Amino acid sequence: MKNYLLFVAIILQTPFLLGQQLKNALDDGRKIKIPVVFHVIFSNEKENVSDSLILSELKDLNLDFVQKNDMILLDHDFQNLVGNPNLEFYLLNTSFQTGKGGIQRISSKKFKNRNELLIDPTNCLNVFIARQGNNTPTIGAENGENWVNLNYKDVGTNGHALTHETGHWLGLYHIFGQVGNSSLWNKVFGNSDDLIDDTPKQKGATAICYEIKKDCPCPPKNINYKNHKRLYNNFMDYNPCRCMFTIGQSIQMRNKIIENRRKLFDNSK
Repeated sequence: MKNYLLFVAIILQTPFLLGQQLKNALDDGRKIKIPVVFHVIFSNEKENVSDSLILSELKDLNLDFVQKNDMILLDHDFQNLVGNPNLEFYLLNTSFQTGKGGIQRISSKKFKNRNELLIDPTNCLNVFIARQGNNTPTIGAENGENWVNLNYKDVGTNGHALTHETGHWLGLYHIFGQVGNSSLWNKVFGNSDDLIDDTPKQKGATAICYEIKKDCPCPPKNINYKNHKRLYNNFMDYNPCRCMFTIGQSIQMRNKIIENRRKLFDNSK
């Protein structure tokens, strides 16, 4: 009996192959629900983005993570790669002195550091909206610095900035590799492998822009890399055509939740 129980335990903790990516055997496909807290750090009214814009950003986040967003820009060559992470994000039911549940507003004059404002970072997505040059995540459920930074100008624009950064928060690298961003250094020296089997290698972002315009069309001008087409529609790239995660990326994010944020998975029955 002991040997049988040990065998069952090993099987339950062992990933199995689904398509090209390893899927955790515990994953039954349930919709995983993730609470979100938005911390708005502002010095003027423009930076103090409205509840309506934040809720619009949350709506887009939810559409992107259940494969219900607008995919009119999807390249025909990528149709068979599209995956569904099947994640749901909702405002954490908590109250603050100002704002509504799940939205905290802090004057920059009173702001000290993000660590003091974090709410259960392992089991809650903390999004800091502020004036900042780049949208950046700090990744890893094992440490206290675990949040997503979002430039206030990118809130409610349907540019998928929060989707991109949440992908990082859930364990994804850029489509163009494990290190850095879109800088010249990483285009030349960066690792072009994001460790996902169904994403092709490429060095550097496809295009550094987030809305379609004359000098930034869709599809982008820089569409080919070596002997294949860049996966420019991917949320983990940079360009205005972003609209999908791959099957492998979807499995990877769900695996990371089960491995590092197990409470979220267990509470989503």
